[in-house]
Amino acid sequence: MPKSGARKLGQRKPGRAFGGASGQNYRILIELSPDALILHDGERVILANRAMARLVGAGSIDDMPGWALLDFVASSSQALVEERIRHMHHVERPPLVDETWRRVDGSEVQVEVAAAPMPWVGPRAAMVIARDVTERRRLEAEREALLAEKELLMREVHHRVANSLQLVQGMLALQARGAESKAVQSQLREASARIGTIATLHGRLQNDSSAVEGEARAYLEGVVADLRVAMGETYTRQIILEKSDASPVTLKADSLVALGLIAAEAVTNSIKHGEGNIRIRLARSSSDLELTIEDEGTGFPMDFDLAKDGRGLGMQMIASLIQARGGKLAIGPCKASAAGPLSRIAATLPLQEG
Repeated sequence: MPKSGARKLGQRKPGRAFGGASGQNYRILIELSPDALILHDGERVILANRAMARLVGAGSIDDMPGWALLDFVASSSQALVEERIRHMHHVERPPLVDETWRRVDGSEVQVEVAAAPMPWVGPRAAMVIARDVTERRRLEAEREALLAEKELLMREVHHRVANSLQLVQGMLALQARGAESKAVQSQLREASARIGTIATLHGRLQNDSSAVEGEARAYLEGVVADLRVAMGETYTRQIILEKSDASPVTLKADSLVALGLIAAEAVTNSIKHGEGNIRIRLARSSSDLELTIEDEGTGFPMDFDLAKDGRGLGMQMIASLIQARGGKLAIGPCKASAAGPLSRIAATLPLQEG
């Protein structure tokens, strides 16, 4: 590191930069700053405060004027610092940057640096404020590592769940083939198919960017793509996910699977009992997420009662998934508009998860 007597011959002295009463006020403000602060002429330090001396481990602020700038910048950041000095006076406001500085004892410190040109001091002069972010960066790195580990564990959990679901699906299919009663065979096959749907939705979580949470519409787009293949979409019976201007909403993995199951069961119900194209709409308000599935059939009777008439496994699953999340289920046309589609299932789910 530079010696106290290393001031370059003819260099501007600190008092010249901040002369007079107003200059004295500036010097007081500089000294009161809790962040490290220096004034330089493009090559060497003109002025430094005590926070700067502590940051780099200098004995005194009186030792610092005359230090070459690059003497306390680590080699990994020297090219960046030189580039910023060259362009300092060509940009309106230089951005905050991360740099690595070197203390007197040779140890390194991570700093966040802001700078502003001071052309009245010198053609390349600038005021630099630096904040020690070493601990913050360490904690951020630890957090990123923990998140990556959590992500890996969640993917492993989803993988194991999917394998278990496939095993259960196979066992149900095997029992269905061995059952003597046609009614039992039908029920076992239906249960097996639904277990397969759940396994598919869990498998989609493994393929997404995150196994912990995900964006609702992006996940639903994948579910709809799976349904088109599984249900054998035709020209006369398309499955359409309508466009939406709603802002993105991120849900946890279990809520994403629930959303996918509601959509899958509602589409399955429409395939079995409805007519025409199937339209899926996802909308959000400040507190709710609404999933609506409609088709062009005659739909549900006006006096449809979910408690009495919704005894099928699919409708029971939909009602159970919504109820478990404190949501609401609407069947048939919207009360505010009786002219709406009769074949309509609308699930309203609160965004605030408990």
